[in-house]
Amino acid sequence: MRRKTSIILTVLIMACSVTACQNAAASITQNVIEDNQVTTKTEESETPSSVEPELSDEELEEQEQELYNAYIEVNNFMLGRVSDSLERYFNYVDIEQEEFALLDPDYDYYDCYSLSEYDIEQVESAYEMVNSKSDKTSLDEAFLKMYPSLKMVISTLNDIEVYTEMKSFLDDDYQKAKEYHANLLSALADYMDDGDAFMAELDIVANERQEKAYERMKEEGLEVFYAMNRVLDLANDIETELYNQGVWDENILDMDLEKIQPLYDEFVENVDALLAYDNDEEKLAAEGISKYGWWNSFIRDLKDTKVSLTEVLQKVKDGEELSQFDINASFSGQCSLSSFDAGLSSLINDYNNIIDVG
Repeated sequence: MRRKTSIILTVLIMACSVTACQNAAASITQNVIEDNQVTTKTEESETPSSVEPELSDEELEEQEQELYNAYIEVNNFMLGRVSDSLERYFNYVDIEQEEFALLDPDYDYYDCYSLSEYDIEQVESAYEMVNSKSDKTSLDEAFLKMYPSLKMVISTLNDIEVYTEMKSFLDDDYQKAKEYHANLLSALADYMDDGDAFMAELDIVANERQEKAYERMKEEGLEVFYAMNRVLDLANDIETELYNQGVWDENILDMDLEKIQPLYDEFVENVDALLAYDNDEEKLAAEGISKYGWWNSFIRDLKDTKVSLTEVLQKVKDGEELSQFDINASFSGQCSLSSFDAGLSSLINDYNNIIDVG
């Protein structure tokens, strides 16, 4: 069964993609903010330096968009590299013990993954932006509540990475290891709850922005972008439903098809629409999409992703488990849910590149 964090990560990446699509929509229809002017209101008795500038609605929205994008980056970091680093650490260290203890005491090795300066800077950037706001949303408050424990987790993991890379635990007989472990468990006690609360708030905002993005696409006739986003959204909804059912490659016959089938049917409708648009170069050009390059990659991965899911659902209908060969398959186009997931990841990457280069 796939990890929930991976599914959540897909949601967040998709939310970021929608943001990019909104920008593309604005570009195509030329509804771009040309010049944002800072409006300053002063009384005659006041000096300009004593009054904070009043931002226009467009500038306020631009700031909110920038902060939202930063939150997306932070969550991708949390559920990507931070999660991977923690998983790596607890592959070697007993998570059930308050004091440092290797899972295999006969194996004198452990480590974790390093966390990049770029990702850490994104966390700090979000913190600076939210602190500059006078009126804070529930999402802002959730981030601020999580920030101290997130920062401690980041700092401790990087300490552990340096310590283990240098094999310093062999020099001091794991003395620092005990200190780092205590720090990490202390930080995680708050981070897990506060992180969940932050993700829940971000999910609410992401859904709201998604719906607005869909409405805007419809209004502006962005039928291709609409279908692309629906495909990504529905594929993620299918994975989320599978997670909720506790179903993955090893137990596909436990799948509740009554809940999956409607999502699959709408998914196929949008797949078919995109395959039709593939033959309409004029329509693609009207939405700023090149018929070649990343679009071709998107269509190829779209076909593979659909095939993977279709074959799995057919096996469920036929009452057949996946073979061991199927279960070991992880490339899109093969008959497994893991292959379906790999295809979705490729589609998200293709989509983001289409947004970037057209």
